Amino acid sequence: MNVLVTGAAGYIGSVLVNKLLNKGYNVIGIDCLMYGGESLIGVFNHPNFKFYKADIRDIDTLKPILEQVDAIVHLAALIGAVFQLVLNPFVALFLEHRDYAIIGYYTSFNSLLMPLITFSLPTYYSRNYFYLDAAERESLRNKIIVMILFFSGCMSIISVIGLWFFCNITNVSFPFFPYALLSIASIFFNGIYTILVVDLKLKRKAPQFFKLHIIHAIISASITILLVIILKWAAVGKMLAPALTAMFFCIYSLKKLLTKFEFDFAIFKKVIFFCWPLAIAAALNFFFSGVDRPMLERLHDEKSLGLYSIALTITGYLSLFSNAISDTFQPDILESIAKRQKKKTVTIIGGIICLNAIPIIIFILFASVIISLLTFGRFTDAAPFSRILALRNISSGIYFSISSVIIGYGWSRITLYNKLIGSVIAFIMFRLLISNFGFYGAAWGQVFSFLIMSLISMIFILSQGRAKKLNISLKKHLYNKRI
Repeated sequence: MNVLVTGAAGYIGSVLVNKLLNKGYNVIGIDCLMYGGESLIGVFNHPNFKFYKADIRDIDTLKPILEQVDAIVHLAALIGAVFQLVLNPFVALFLEHRDYAIIGYYTSFNSLLMPLITFSLPTYYSRNYFYLDAAERESLRNKIIVMILFFSGCMSIISVIGLWFFCNITNVSFPFFPYALLSIASIFFNGIYTILVVDLKLKRKAPQFFKLHIIHAIISASITILLVIILKWAAVGKMLAPALTAMFFCIYSLKKLLTKFEFDFAIFKKVIFFCWPLAIAAALNFFFSGVDRPMLERLHDEKSLGLYSIALTITGYLSLFSNAISDTFQPDILESIAKRQKKKTVTIIGGIICLNAIPIIIFILFASVIISLLTFGRFTDAAPFSRILALRNISSGIYFSISSVIIGYGWSRITLYNKLIGSVIAFIMFRLLISNFGFYGAAWGQVFSFLIMSLISMIFILSQGRAKKLNISLKKHLYNKRI
């Protein structure tokens, strides 16, 4: 039996390859080797192992490989274990509706401000890492860190000023200080910490990587317990905890990574030119998942906004399952596209939607019980919002499945066009729904925003297919005319 393992050189992929070979399987490994291929050195000469250096989004390369395999294990998108300490039930005992409303309001801007502050600068470092020798890597890392300190620092100040003006112009009822500062500070400090995380991944230091995440989770949880539960600082403590954690790991990262203060204006221009499309595309996500809370604040209903924010947090856990399903079946979508099996592609997407629906239906049926358990019975009134917001995971699953089709056909630019058009439509939609239906309108807006993106994506796919058919017909016509 021939088994294809994507992401074969990864932490888990390389272990899986060895286990499959030991069990007698013929293994085909694919990896773009962004993080190196040292983990596969021991199996490169194995008679039952074939390796292809390729990107799974490259259909032309993938198609002949897929014709050789009987099964696929998709690990290419796996980035490692996520460490979470769920403190919701305990934290909920010490927070009120207003606290959740304040936290929900100011953190809603993160999806807009984070890409603009960090500007995807760590991406440039990882993108160029394996093109450089050790000394050049260290020099580039120093320059990127200095850029983050100054560029992201300036963008953080601009963000604070911009958000302050916005809050004053719109007469926001929540205090600006210290909540806005804490939210933006967390984003800035995490930018440096991200470089350390990326550096450990690129150097394949898996034990240090996981140890760092464990320590980060423990410190974050400990500070949250201290500030919220022991000191009872409510929303201030809940937002101060991640800011202090980020600041601590920022200082640690600087001591660990910054060996020399370097700045190169030519490199700076290259980095900004490379990163700006990524930052803009990421910032547009705000109009699909963050713009609702600033609009809802203008209704001046703190209790409902608090319940809405709780519902968003709890239903966000369902996305972990949805993402796992999408990642698992993405190679099957790519395979069906490569083999031009359109009916199979539609069937797979339908299967993904059905699988995503199972936990969501269960959650909807038992939402009151689940939320009661996760909030120690204090905020069960968030259940009606949660039932609607849970459906967002189905609509987002549809959108991400269609995005896999777009990637499969190599139409990557369409994703940016979709977001540009979709963000305008989503903004107008949220305005109309909230003005007419309030918080329930916002919840349905979260669901509809991804459906709109799915519809726009389908229109682009169909238009591309029609354009391709017209092009083929035109070529045939010109060929017949020549004859």
